[in-house]
Amino acid sequence: MSSTDTAGTPPARVFVKVWDPIIRSGHWIMVLCFAALYIKSDKFPLHIYAAYVIMAYMLFRIVYGLVGPRAVRFWTFMYSPKTMVKYGIDSVVGHPMHTISHNPLGGAMVFALIISMLGTSVLGLMLYSAGQEMGPLGDSVPYQWEDAWFTVALFGQDIEVGLKDVHIWCGNIAASLVTLHLIGNCWASACHKTNHVLGMITGVKDAEVTDPELKHYKQVPEPRFAINLTKSVGPVFTEIILITGILICIVWPLVEVLSWVNRFVPSY
Repeated sequence: MSSTDTAGTPPARVFVKVWDPIIRSGHWIMVLCFAALYIKSDKFPLHIYAAYVIMAYMLFRIVYGLVGPRAVRFWTFMYSPKTMVKYGIDSVVGHPMHTISHNPLGGAMVFALIISMLGTSVLGLMLYSAGQEMGPLGDSVPYQWEDAWFTVALFGQDIEVGLKDVHIWCGNIAASLVTLHLIGNCWASACHKTNHVLGMITGVKDAEVTDPELKHYKQVPEPRFAINLTKSVGPVFTEIILITGILICIVWPLVEVLSWVNRFVPSY
């Protein structure tokens, strides 16, 4: 829990540069690609090309999480299960710990998203090979696996499970995690009175002046956009407005454009 002064007033906050352009641009490319392949799941080759981009970025993110700037390195947001549970409880009662990088639950979501996105992508490549004999795997995956990959015994009956089934299940799990990620951002905004979407746009987040991690980050002025919007409607409504605006005004039109361009792109 963050320290407070004798009067019980929370420590003053300053603004620091946290997310670099690589992470920010990669995040928004991921948003676009996942929306394209999930909303337009029947559009090929758009679906598979978007998956290629997601897989490539996830692999890059793993490497970047080992050698990148401090805020994006995995060890800065790896917490014990006990800490994650405590953070979850504290966030309900209104006193969660404040972090500069990802909070304990946000950090866990990063790992969950990387695993689910990579797993779904690999299954998609196998399915593309089995069903279409295309993609990096060519015709190396048996075509029978598309509808009958393995068999499970359930209620005394053998049920065949295909790559298509598992791929769809994993895709829905990934979509559920994305939804939880959005809800978690709004919840964290309410708890910390700050805005995470703005941070992913500007690269700037707030930090408490008492935070020992502060010395590792460059202090910058508060983004003007944050002052005008957040102070007008509050951090939570700012988060909702930005998420809704980005999805409706930017992501959705771009997905429709990609869907149209899809007609002229050769499959691979």
